[in-house]
Amino acid sequence: MTVQKPSILLITTDEQHRDTVYREDMPYCLPAIRSLMDRSEVYEETYSASPVCLPARCTFMTGLAPHRTGCISNNFGATLPQQLPNLFTCLKQAGYTSSMHGKCHFAPCPYPAVRPYLTQGYETFLTYYRSLGMDHLDLQDDKNITMWYYDDCSIDMEKQGILAPYREAFVTRRTVGELPDYPLPADTHPDSWTGRKALEYLEQCSADQPHFMWVSFSGPHYPMDVPSEYMDRVNMDRDIPREYRDGEWDDESKHNRMGYFGTGPCTEGSGNAPDGAQKNFDECYWRRWRQKYYANIVQIDDWIGRIVDKARAIWGDNLAIVFTSDHGDMMGNHSLWGKNSALYDDVLRVPLLVSRPGQKCGVRIKQRVSSCDVFPTILELGGCRLPERLDGIPLSTETVGHRVIFSSCEGRVAVLDGMMKLCLNAVGFEYREGARIYRELYDLSRDPHEYINVYDDPGYREIREHLECLAQNEPYLLRTVFRSETDRPYWFNAGTGSGYEFQNLP
Repeated sequence: MTVQKPSILLITTDEQHRDTVYREDMPYCLPAIRSLMDRSEVYEETYSASPVCLPARCTFMTGLAPHRTGCISNNFGATLPQQLPNLFTCLKQAGYTSSMHGKCHFAPCPYPAVRPYLTQGYETFLTYYRSLGMDHLDLQDDKNITMWYYDDCSIDMEKQGILAPYREAFVTRRTVGELPDYPLPADTHPDSWTGRKALEYLEQCSADQPHFMWVSFSGPHYPMDVPSEYMDRVNMDRDIPREYRDGEWDDESKHNRMGYFGTGPCTEGSGNAPDGAQKNFDECYWRRWRQKYYANIVQIDDWIGRIVDKARAIWGDNLAIVFTSDHGDMMGNHSLWGKNSALYDDVLRVPLLVSRPGQKCGVRIKQRVSSCDVFPTILELGGCRLPERLDGIPLSTETVGHRVIFSSCEGRVAVLDGMMKLCLNAVGFEYREGARIYRELYDLSRDPHEYINVYDDPGYREIREHLECLAQNEPYLLRTVFRSETDRPYWFNAGTGSGYEFQNLP
């Protein structure tokens, strides 16, 4: 008797801090995720290959770090190259049908073309995504995208006459320092749309055909737009304290000081802060922000429970489930929210659960792993041959993990070896007129919350030089190739060759 290949369900969230899953003293309940943890390998120390969406998602798709593909940013650099083996093409060769529901973000977003008063066409992106090998796509390409551009979700919202009030609440009438409420019924919310589309698709799936299904929720990524009914399921009187230290931003050597004081770009939270300075958020703001963030996770957990139950009803024990997030969020720690150029563990560390077919108990795995490992792990679950060049490894309870981790985006690079973390500017981003070069080094064994920059401490000179040597010896990690030193970041269209050049990439 031939053993049927397992079906594989990949569930991802966007910008979800690892503590929201792994800590047991959070002010809410996540029954679906908790149940999944009880039947999964729980990777307690997983680092994302990038602290921003597009590079991290392209790593899920290929098992390659951003500096190897040129997919280094949300708004410039390469789209996911079509010639690279990806999850959909590799699993198709192994006999799988495939579907994706929710957020892709494998191509830079045309942010400069955004208009607050209208939603624009998105057909180029829809066509490009469908060319990547998936058999079915329900696209909700980010909650902001749904307001700015016509993905599948916003097309549905437009037909129902509810897109305009959604856009008006969170774009047209957005007020600095405010967190508006979602103005529509909960079942119309983009994360509800994604969950519903996944359930509808499962209705046509059968046990005799192996399937790869990626359900990609765009929450709890901002805007903080959770439907109000989920707010009551978060008891903020039980919230854990924010991690911050008075006077920590007096140190001018820290890159994210710009976001705190409003002196330059840093993390998205600055855009909603009075005078662009996150120091101007008071505790009432942080309390409401965190409650909305948590409530969106509770909402998503409801849909995860329904999807997992439906998938298990079809495939039973012949189902593998992987759950993770593309990156985290500062979540008010260090008095910042967002991610972008933040290389703190709040952003780089993510939850990762791998539930194998028939698995009945949970296993905690402490070895350090990477989001680069998601791709080869899924391919191995599907019995696929692995591409020759990968930055990740297939995970198991016997994994040795990675001693050295690289994470990068938009001109910022983190290098971890053991309990030391080095944060650097990529070379090309030092060309900008008036740009400051930031060098930060943190000893996570003594300073787990990364308050004290010891880069210039003579006692750390040897380890600093070791980490810098690791970065310099990793091809392309520290160098973005410009046509000239005066080039500036700008969007380039899906499939075009304009924008930054990435030459001779392997």
